[in-house]
Amino acid sequence: MNSRIGIFGGSFNPVHTGHVVVAIRIVEYLKLDKLLIVPTFSPPHRPKEDLAPFELRFKWLEESLGDIPKIEISDYEARKGGKSYSVETAEYFSRLYRTKPYFVIGEDWLPTLKTWYRYEDLINEVVFVVYPRFRKRIESDEKVIFLDDLPIVEISSTDVRERIRTGKSIRGMVPYNIEKEVIEYYER
Repeated sequence: MNSRIGIFGGSFNPVHTGHVVVAIRIVEYLKLDKLLIVPTFSPPHRPKEDLAPFELRFKWLEESLGDIPKIEISDYEARKGGKSYSVETAEYFSRLYRTKPYFVIGEDWLPTLKTWYRYEDLINEVVFVVYPRFRKRIESDEKVIFLDDLPIVEISSTDVRERIRTGKSIRGMVPYNIEKEVIEYYER
Protein backbone atom coordinates (compact mmCIF):
# COMPACT_ATOMS: atom_id res chain seq x y z
CA MET A 1 0.00 0.00 0.00
CA ASN A 2 2.84 2.42 0.93
CA SER A 3 0.63 5.21 2.23
CA ARG A 4 2.08 8.06 4.24
CA ILE A 5 0.04 7.83 7.42
CA GLY A 6 0.39 9.84 10.60
CA ILE A 7 -1.05 9.17 14.04
CA PHE A 8 -1.71 12.12 16.35
CA GLY A 9 -3.01 10.86 19.66
CA GLY A 10 -3.83 12.53 22.92
CA SER A 11 -6.55 13.20 25.42
CA PHE A 12 -7.76 16.35 23.61
CA ASN A 13 -9.34 17.40 26.90
CA PRO A 14 -10.44 19.69 25.23
CA VAL A 15 -9.17 20.07 21.68
CA HIS A 16 -7.73 23.57 21.25
CA THR A 17 -6.61 25.74 18.35
CA GLY A 18 -3.01 24.61 18.83
CA HIS A 19 -4.09 21.04 18.02
CA VAL A 20 -5.81 22.31 14.87
CA VAL A 21 -2.78 24.30 13.69
CA VAL A 22 -0.38 21.44 14.43
CA ALA A 23 -2.57 18.85 12.66
CA ILE A 24 -2.82 20.93 9.49
CA ARG A 25 0.90 21.72 9.49
CA ILE A 26 1.87 18.08 10.07
CA VAL A 27 -0.15 16.94 7.04
CA GLU A 28 1.59 19.56 4.92
CA TYR A 29 5.10 19.15 6.37
CA LEU A 30 5.18 15.35 6.12
CA LYS A 31 3.13 15.26 2.89
CA LEU A 32 0.77 12.76 4.49
CA ASP A 33 -1.98 10.90 2.69
CA LYS A 34 -3.86 10.77 5.99
CA LEU A 35 -3.45 11.99 9.56
CA LEU A 36 -5.41 9.94 12.06
CA ILE A 37 -6.44 11.94 15.12
CA VAL A 38 -6.85 9.33 17.86
CA PRO A 39 -8.36 10.54 21.13
CA THR A 40 -7.38 8.35 24.04
CA PHE A 41 -10.14 6.31 25.63
CA SER A 42 -8.56 5.46 28.98
CA PRO A 43 -5.10 6.97 29.39
CA PRO A 44 -2.75 5.03 31.66
CA HIS A 45 -1.06 8.26 32.85
CA ARG A 46 -4.10 10.33 33.85
CA PRO A 47 -6.91 9.95 36.38
CA LYS A 48 -10.13 9.29 34.51
CA GLU A 49 -12.15 11.72 36.67
CA ASP A 50 -10.18 14.62 35.14
CA LEU A 51 -11.22 13.57 31.64
CA ALA A 52 -14.31 14.68 29.72
CA PRO A 53 -16.28 11.69 28.38
CA PHE A 54 -14.81 10.13 25.26
CA GLU A 55 -17.96 10.81 23.23
CA LEU A 56 -17.78 14.51 23.99
CA ARG A 57 -14.07 14.82 23.21
CA PHE A 58 -14.62 12.86 19.98
CA LYS A 59 -17.52 15.16 19.01
CA TRP A 60 -15.40 18.27 19.64
CA LEU A 61 -12.63 16.83 17.44
CA GLU A 62 -15.11 16.03 14.67
CA GLU A 63 -16.50 19.57 14.83
CA SER A 64 -13.02 21.13 14.92
CA LEU A 65 -11.07 18.99 12.46
CA GLY A 66 -13.51 16.63 10.73
CA ASP A 67 -13.90 18.68 7.55
CA ILE A 68 -10.18 19.24 6.93
CA PRO A 69 -8.81 17.26 3.96
CA LYS A 70 -6.54 14.32 4.81
CA ILE A 71 -7.53 14.38 8.49
CA GLU A 72 -9.66 11.61 9.99
CA ILE A 73 -10.87 11.35 13.58
CA SER A 74 -10.64 7.74 14.77
CA ASP A 75 -12.61 6.07 17.55
CA TYR A 76 -10.26 3.06 17.51
CA GLU A 77 -9.27 3.30 21.19
CA ALA A 78 -12.91 3.48 22.33
CA ARG A 79 -13.83 0.48 20.15
CA LYS A 80 -10.84 -1.43 21.52
CA GLY A 81 -11.74 -0.54 25.11
CA GLY A 82 -9.50 -0.87 28.14
CA LYS A 83 -6.35 1.15 28.73
CA SER A 84 -5.10 3.17 25.77
CA TYR A 85 -1.50 2.23 25.03
CA SER A 86 0.26 3.97 22.16
CA VAL A 87 2.01 0.79 21.04
CA GLU A 88 -1.30 -1.04 20.54
CA THR A 89 -2.74 1.85 18.55
CA ALA A 90 0.42 2.04 16.44
CA GLU A 91 0.39 -1.72 15.78
CA TYR A 92 -3.27 -1.59 14.74
CA PHE A 93 -2.82 1.22 12.20
CA SER A 94 0.50 -0.17 11.00
CA ARG A 95 -1.25 -3.45 10.11
CA LEU A 96 -4.35 -1.73 8.71
CA TYR A 97 -2.38 0.49 6.31
CA ARG A 98 0.58 -1.88 5.87
CA THR A 99 3.08 0.87 6.53
CA LYS A 100 5.28 2.28 9.27
CA PRO A 101 3.26 5.29 10.44
CA TYR A 102 4.55 8.60 11.63
CA PHE A 103 3.69 8.96 15.31
CA VAL A 104 3.29 12.56 16.44
CA ILE A 105 4.08 13.63 20.00
CA GLY A 106 4.56 16.97 21.65
CA GLU A 107 8.09 17.81 22.70
CA ASP A 108 6.96 17.81 26.33
CA TRP A 109 6.41 14.01 26.11
CA LEU A 110 9.86 13.27 24.66
CA PRO A 111 11.68 12.86 28.02
CA THR A 112 9.10 10.27 29.16
CA LEU A 113 9.24 7.94 26.14
CA LYS A 114 11.37 5.29 27.82
CA THR A 115 8.68 4.90 30.51
CA TRP A 116 5.90 4.15 28.01
CA TYR A 117 4.33 0.70 27.94
CA ARG A 118 6.29 -1.60 25.55
CA TYR A 119 8.49 1.31 24.57
CA GLU A 120 10.97 -0.85 22.63
CA ASP A 121 8.17 -2.29 20.48
CA LEU A 122 6.79 1.19 19.86
CA ILE A 123 10.08 2.65 18.62
CA ASN A 124 10.36 -0.24 16.16
CA GLU A 125 6.76 0.18 14.99
CA VAL A 126 6.71 3.90 14.16
CA VAL A 127 8.70 6.92 13.06
CA PHE A 128 8.50 9.42 15.92
CA VAL A 129 7.71 12.98 14.93
CA VAL A 130 8.11 15.67 17.57
CA TYR A 131 6.41 19.04 17.32
CA PRO A 132 7.95 21.90 19.26
CA ARG A 133 6.50 23.04 22.57
CA PHE A 134 9.48 25.03 23.85
CA ARG A 135 11.72 27.74 22.47
CA LYS A 136 14.82 25.71 23.40
CA ARG A 137 14.74 22.15 22.08
CA ILE A 138 14.88 19.25 24.52
CA GLU A 139 17.82 17.05 23.64
CA SER A 140 17.10 13.39 23.00
CA ASP A 141 19.04 10.29 22.07
CA GLU A 142 15.92 8.90 20.38
CA LYS A 143 15.66 8.66 16.61
CA VAL A 144 13.01 11.28 15.96
CA ILE A 145 12.05 13.84 13.35
CA PHE A 146 11.87 17.32 14.91
CA LEU A 147 9.39 19.59 13.19
CA ASP A 148 11.56 22.67 13.63
CA ASP A 149 9.68 24.69 11.02
CA LEU A 150 6.36 24.45 12.83
CA PRO A 151 5.17 27.32 15.00
CA ILE A 152 5.37 26.93 18.76
CA VAL A 153 1.79 27.04 19.99
CA GLU A 154 1.66 28.04 23.62
CA ILE A 155 -1.82 26.76 24.39
CA SER A 156 -2.55 23.68 26.47
CA SER A 157 -5.74 21.86 27.37
CA THR A 158 -4.75 22.22 31.03
CA ASP A 159 -4.58 26.00 30.62
CA VAL A 160 -7.96 26.07 28.85
CA ARG A 161 -9.60 24.10 31.68
CA GLU A 162 -7.97 26.27 34.34
CA ARG A 163 -9.03 29.51 32.65
CA ILE A 164 -12.62 28.26 32.48
CA ARG A 165 -12.59 27.23 36.14
CA THR A 166 -11.33 30.68 37.16
CA GLY A 167 -13.81 32.57 34.97
CA LYS A 168 -11.28 33.81 32.40
CA SER A 169 -11.85 34.05 28.66
CA ILE A 170 -10.78 31.25 26.34
CA ARG A 171 -11.67 33.18 23.17
CA GLY A 172 -9.34 32.08 20.39
CA MET A 173 -7.96 29.19 22.45
CA VAL A 174 -10.55 26.65 21.29
CA PRO A 175 -12.34 26.56 17.93
CA TYR A 176 -15.18 29.06 18.05
CA ASN A 177 -17.86 26.51 17.09
CA ILE A 178 -17.23 24.44 20.24
CA GLU A 179 -16.34 27.24 22.67
CA LYS A 180 -19.75 27.50 24.35
CA GLU A 181 -20.05 23.75 24.91
CA VAL A 182 -16.46 23.50 26.21
CA ILE A 183 -17.10 26.30 28.70
CA GLU A 184 -20.36 24.74 29.87
CA TYR A 185 -18.73 21.35 30.40
CA TYR A 186 -15.64 22.52 32.35
CA GLU A 187 -17.51 25.12 34.44
CA ARG A 188 -19.05 22.25 36.42
